[in-house]
Amino acid sequence: MHVRRGTAPNLYEVESETEPDTWHQVFANGAEIKCTCKAYQTSKRPKTCKHVERVQEYFQQTEGGREPEEEGGIAVPPPSTMPTHAKWVKRIHGKDFIEYQGLLAMAHEHGLTDLAAEFISVTADVALAAAHAVFADGRKFWEAGDATPNNVHQQVKAHFPRVALTRAKARVLRDALNIGMIAVEELEE
Repeated sequence: MHVRRGTAPNLYEVESETEPDTWHQVFANGAEIKCTCKAYQTSKRPKTCKHVERVQEYFQQTEGGREPEEEGGIAVPPPSTMPTHAKWVKRIHGKDFIEYQGLLAMAHEHGLTDLAAEFISVTADVALAAAHAVFADGRKFWEAGDATPNNVHQQVKAHFPRVALTRAKARVLRDALNIGMIAVEELEE
């Protein structure tokens, strides 16, 4: 079974042995590893499948090429080199997006000291907002966001201006953290 990197951090694809041109996605973030295949979904605890095992073999071969170190007779895998934001990545219609809560958590890990957003303009048709983020090392970032009643989820349509605030904050945090993925909250619907 071949393994290749997926389109997002901590996402790997493993070629199916039985279905031609089919690749199963395996999400691996340190100790957490999951597969999209049916065998994994129906397996008992601890959940596993041949795709998860193949990705673990892949790590052993490629992540430094060393055997797990022994500590008191117990095998300890090498420290993870995977980005911390992978657990906040959400796959929607085949594309990866980052969740706002993950951006905020990572920003705090990187020394966020101030995050604020305010409205620039609000009408019945559009809300415009600006946000700024300040970090302990003195870095400052600004960004804007917008929302309309037609580009937000139906459940928050009456409160679309608040979505503009969240979108502005998500954009400023993506800039500050150098994350190229669009935030889930920036999506229309």
